[in-house]
Amino acid sequence: MRTALYCTAALAALAVLPLGAARSVLAGTAAILLEAAPFLCIGSLLGRIAARRDAMAFAGCGCGRAPSARSIPATLATGALFGPFVAAARFIAATLVARHIAFRPAAHGHAHESDLLDELLALLPAAVLAALVAQAAPFITLSKLAPAIQLLCGVALGLFASPCALGAVAFAAALRVQSSLAAWAYLAIAGIFDVHAFRARKSVLHCGHDPTAYVLLACAFAIVAARRGDALVHPLFAVPFAATALVAMHAAWVHRRSHSARARIVPALVLTASVLAAPAPQYRATETTMTQLFPGERLAFTGTLVRHDRNDALVRYAITCCRADAQPVAVRLSQPLRYATGTWIRAAGRIARRDDQLVLVPLTSRAIPPPTDPFVYR
Repeated sequence: MRTALYCTAALAALAVLPLGAARSVLAGTAAILLEAAPFLCIGSLLGRIAARRDAMAFAGCGCGRAPSARSIPATLATGALFGPFVAAARFIAATLVARHIAFRPAAHGHAHESDLLDELLALLPAAVLAALVAQAAPFITLSKLAPAIQLLCGVALGLFASPCALGAVAFAAALRVQSSLAAWAYLAIAGIFDVHAFRARKSVLHCGHDPTAYVLLACAFAIVAARRGDALVHPLFAVPFAATALVAMHAAWVHRRSHSARARIVPALVLTASVLAAPAPQYRATETTMTQLFPGERLAFTGTLVRHDRNDALVRYAITCCRADAQPVAVRLSQPLRYATGTWIRAAGRIARRDDQLVLVPLTSRAIPPPTDPFVYR
């Protein structure tokens, strides 16, 4: 019943969105689930062979159950972006919260051992919310809101839109551009006290095994791996995705006599997203323009041409882990170009300061064909 309510709510949200936005939300949701799956597979394996069942909570990306900020890779990323004290505080807080949750009795006295399909289904609501937030974020200017509202927005985002620790760090870095208060509030909640962690421990969703679900999952991972990320995840995931496809096919054979319609929800969603080409996110001029440039610096930049208040800019989206954390990287131009809006442009020149803003003075510019992959990766 709970799964049906979540699916109904997600479908209702997608139904009121424009087609392009709905496809972007679908792609963002699938990207989070796809990125999580290899780590969940390894975690499931370690849970069977290792004495510590929470080994992957520390070694993985933080996409499994319980407070995700215990992830060591995410802690290192937090230290690089926000400093070692913030990273250490988040790690310690998440570890203490995890200890408290671990000793709580299961809601029904006994919980099924979770598996890949169980974990992905439990992650689905948070993934949908994170994708919706990523779609809406460019149209909300937090810096213009009252400080108390900024804090509340950060807390709300941390509670409901934090499925992955690495993705949460990337989102917090993007959020800091608009509002430092919201970013700090988000970091204080996401991966530590978020709804996903407490809900997952309270009762384990058990959808069972289904060979069709595993085959659908294997097809999705094979497609994304063959397309080197398919503009959904970082290309470095191609090899782990190929291995995950093999694991899913093996699981389909092992559980060939099982049956569970609910287990097919997530595999069908990620396969649909991997087949349908999702449009690039829509850019809206905000504080996302490059801030680390300096006058006199040489710059060559490739992006789509956008016009806002009679000013031209080149825009390209950057992905840290998956499409859901894609953030625009933009550079303003010193003068309008003769090309149409939406044209892909390769421009080179020098950075100059005009009216208290850094702009690119293009010495050369030319139209280029749209790249196969519109994203850059960092």
